[in-house]
Amino acid sequence: MANPRLVSRRKFLKIAGGALGAGVVACGGATFFGLRTPSSVHFLEESFCEGQSKRILVAYASKCGATAEISGAITEALCASGLSAELKRAAHVTSLEGYQGVVLGTAIYMGNPLKEAIKFVEEFGSQMAGIPFALFDVCLTMKEVTPENEKAALDYLKPISDRVSPIKTVAFAGRIDYATLPPLYRMFAQADKEGILAEGDFRDWTAISTWAKDLGVVLADYS
Repeated sequence: MANPRLVSRRKFLKIAGGALGAGVVACGGATFFGLRTPSSVHFLEESFCEGQSKRILVAYASKCGATAEISGAITEALCASGLSAELKRAAHVTSLEGYQGVVLGTAIYMGNPLKEAIKFVEEFGSQMAGIPFALFDVCLTMKEVTPENEKAALDYLKPISDRVSPIKTVAFAGRIDYATLPPLYRMFAQADKEGILAEGDFRDWTAISTWAKDLGVVLADYS
């Protein structure tokens, strides 16, 4: 039976459609402005534990900061596992030279990875053939952890995993904070009468930490 709380592309478009007319009027047709992430959202890029054993890149595509924060937690966990980990936005990566492993995370919007994540594997996929690659996404589908939702959430990653096969994949729940949403997205969320896009932080930090620690062991032993 279909999950009535599953945030599908169709349901999102239905919600968005109800608000679109008002959005165009309110934004005066300034679509670009309406899709811009607020300047208050911070996207961390940092190196952790430089000089430790293997050098791992954690690249991420994030729209509103939740995926960036999860990526930061994963990077710190890899560091704690004895790895040298570097956190970067996927769009800012220029080369994979010198890395012995890659982790890629992406937010999911309307059932699709962000374009920055797709471009990352398009550009660097051939370079990733000889190194371990782990992949995760962040989406509202995982607000409720069920086998059905987990399958749906992992299926969102097919545009990436079909290009480059990951050694580990996982899907995490995200966060809805109206203050971090682009203006049009915020309008869509506030127009939701079913509560699907209500504010809340649904990230399971214990699950994130456990997955990252397990990944650290796999990457450290990979040869």
